Amino acid sequence: EILGALMSMIIVWMVTGVLIYLACMRLLHPDYDIDATVMLITSACAVLTNILLSLILHQTGHGHSHGAQTRERTSAPLEPALSNASLQAAFVHAIGDLFQSISVLISALIIFFKPQYKIADPICTFVFSIFVLATTITILRDILTVLMEG
Repeated sequence: EILGALMSMIIVWMVTGVLIYLACMRLLHPDYDIDATVMLITSACAVLTNILLSLILHQTGHGHSHGAQTRERTSAPLEPALSNASLQAAFVHAIGDLFQSISVLISALIIFFKPQYKIADPICTFVFSIFVLATTITILRDILTVLMEG
């Protein structure tokens, strides 16, 4: 399970790397066209889907307990931590996708109303990519800690 969590984080970093590369290419070669309407519809659907997925994952394993169950968790073996790390990694993956979708939605709105500002697309990609990478570092550290203890 912890390897699944690690793969999820690696995929998030790889996809973010590809997005950053594509944003750099758009800055270096600004002769591209953007269909703002399609971009707007697609990103709005992606935002809604990622919100739904994040809510489902958060409800499935929200990482803390309520009431008297706290004492039971502290004496539990390592397996719940692994499962929790997997759910946490999946949740962070979904949140990363959500933030990237919000980035595209913001870019689409700007480009839809002001087509001459198509540079908003790569700029939003950079800003949200940095945010996604920063939020996944702690999860990656936790995963590596569990793997190193194993």
